[in-house]
This record gives sequence, C-alpha cells and structure tokens, in this order.
Amino acid sequence: MRTRTRVDLFEEHGEVAALWPDSPYRDRTVVCFDRHLDLKPLAPGGEEALRAAVAHSASPAGLVRELPVRGVPGAFGLDDFWSAAAVAADLKHLVWVPSWSAGEGWEARAVAGVSLIATGGEPAEPVVSDCCLTVTLCGVRLAVVPPELLSRHLARHVTGEVVTDIDLDWLVDEHGTAEHSADRLAELVTVCGGEVSAMSWSTRSGFLPAEFRSVGPDVARRLGLEARESSYLPPLPWPEDLMLRVHQGAGPGDPGDPGGAAGAPGVLLALLGLSLADGDPDEAQTLFERAAALGHRSSWLAYRIGATRYARGEHRAARTSLREAAAIDPRDTLGMHARVLCARATLRLDGPGPALAELRPVADELPLRSNVWRTVALLAAAVDDREAEETARHRLSAVDTLTRGRRTDRP
Repeated sequence: MRTRTRVDLFEEHGEVAALWPDSPYRDRTVVCFDRHLDLKPLAPGGEEALRAAVAHSASPAGLVRELPVRGVPGAFGLDDFWSAAAVAADLKHLVWVPSWSAGEGWEARAVAGVSLIATGGEPAEPVVSDCCLTVTLCGVRLAVVPPELLSRHLARHVTGEVVTDIDLDWLVDEHGTAEHSADRLAELVTVCGGEVSAMSWSTRSGFLPAEFRSVGPDVARRLGLEARESSYLPPLPWPEDLMLRVHQGAGPGDPGDPGGAAGAPGVLLALLGLSLADGDPDEAQTLFERAAALGHRSSWLAYRIGATRYARGEHRAARTSLREAAAIDPRDTLGMHARVLCARATLRLDGPGPALAELRPVADELPLRSNVWRTVALLAAAVDDREAEETARHRLSAVDTLTRGRRTDRP
C-alpha cells in the first residue's frame, strides 16, 4: 500500500538523486515511465566520482550536472541517471515502460531501443517473453515493457516491493503531441502499487514544452498525492525553451548572456554549431574549436560534423571528426554511433581489413546491434576471416530470434 501523501517533483531526472540517501530502490523493483531510457553508460570519470561520494557518505546530488548536456562538470545527469543509481543507490532491477505501444513487432523495437548501450564486455543475457525484453546493462537488470503489457509483466516477473518513477515527457513529446493521457498514466501507476518515488518535468532539458508543466500536479492529484516542487539545480543561464528549440531542430536562437555558469559559454557555441552542422560543417567545426577553447568539447557536435561529412563523401575529414567524438565520450551512445561510422569511413579509405579491425571491438560492446554484426560478417567474409564471420552469424541469429518475438524464456 502507498503510505506517502506527497511526491517530489523535480525539473530534471538527475535531481532525483537527492532522495537516494533514503535508499528508495533497495530491495525493490523500480518501474519507470519515461519516453527515453536514461541508462547510458556514465561519462568518463563519472563512476569514480560516484564511488568516492559513496565511500565518504556524501550525497550524490552534489554530483549532478547543472546543465542538461554531457561534457560539462558533474558526474551524471539526465541521460545516465539510472546507471548512476546502480553505482550509488543500490538499483538492481528496473522496468522501463516506454511511451510506444505493444503493436506487432514490439520486440524488435525493444531490442533496437537498447542495442546502442555499450555492455563494457559484461554479459547482456537478453531474454524475450510475451510481455518483456529483459537484458543486463550498466549493472542493472532491465525489463523493457510496453504499457499494455505492464500488468502481465508485474504478475509474472516481479516479486516484492515496487517503487515508481515518472518522467512527465512520457505524456507529451517535444513538439507538444500528446502520447498518453494523465488518466492512463495514473491507471498504470496504480497497477504498480507501492510508492511513487518522484516525478520529473524534463522542461529545462527540452523534452517537455513549458505549457505542459501542469501535468505534474495533475497526475499527482489523480494518484491522491500532493506534488512538492523539490528542484535544487540553479536556474539555467539561458532562456528556458532553448533546449526545446534545439531538440525541435530550430537551433538555440539568441541565448543572451550566459553569465558565469560553468561551461555555459562553450555549450552555447556547441549548440549553435549543431544547428549549422548539416549545412555548413566547416563553420560548425570552427564553433567546435571555439567551444573547446572555452572548456567544452562536445562529442554531440563532433559526431554531427562527422556524419555530415561522411554523407558528402568526405571520408577522411569525416573520420577525423568521428574519432574526435569517440575520444571525448567513447561509451556514450553517440560515441558508439561515431565509432561505427568511423569504421565505415575506414572501409572506404583503407579497405575491409583495417575496417574489420576497427569495427570488431565496437561490435563486441554491442551484442544486440544487428546492423553492426551484419557489417562484421561482410567484412570478415571479404578478408576470409572465418572465425569472425562465424561469430557474427551466430550473433545475428541470436538477435533475429529476439526481434522476431520468438520466446527465449522457455525451450
């Protein structure tokens, strides 16, 4: 039974770390409603900082990034929140309820949704049942469960207490398109039972338009709870809708004076570069270098520059930018994208042997990424590396079994 009468409402998902000293996830299964899976590998230095905080009984909340992008001061933030919780908050079991539905082929969508998360060489142990894809990533046993299958999953696979976490962008996307109603969300949360740990707006990060902020208190009321605004990050050094414009593809516009926020001037230059990367990668590169001189090396921007140059057939220049992106944050999903595309540039520049040598370690980190293993198989065949080709074919067969919805939880 739910015993709390209030629920904390934060601006960003990372801020929920303020609740971790109360051990909300210990010996519990967390059910998270979120349009995005915030389980990316931690950025370089993040795990070490979190372990040091735990060792000294310091609150991890002090390590949250103050700006809603990677590559700024802080150990973790909105996109690697659950990975941080595995290190510092005893998170073991996570059920991600995405905003998309369980239509035909949902298994393939579930696999694709986690396939770019690097395993770090640890076994992923993927399993498909008729209600979930379960896989181990970033130290967490994760179940991907479409909303329509949640009740079945809870009945069959979850024992013990449940605690719920809600990112309100589950209801509405960045373009203002409603994907679910507040009534539907409240109904599903009620099915979970247990406590509602926290809710997050995700407005300052650009995933929920500001005009929909009222959904937080509205959902709380439908659950019989009072929403308590509990954000503690400092105000953004730019207009609140800046990141929303970036995600909508409109560019940051005129942000005004970013003031003295750590990393903010460099971040703004990188965001401007993102808006130019598709049309003018040379100018975007200039902005990348200016941002780097101010202390912000943006893997996001480096990747976009490299992808544009690759699409234009400028493979050598593309490889330089893609290697830059991968060097900055090698295990981020963008870093993995960059490493894959970099190997394809190498194929065009140096042939299949060097490309295979570059791509194979990436593939080993992405056991569920079928297009990567398909490329490995083709490259291995081209250089007559039968062992690599056989491994790739085996991986492809395993992923095919998962994505076609063939049950892997029984003989």
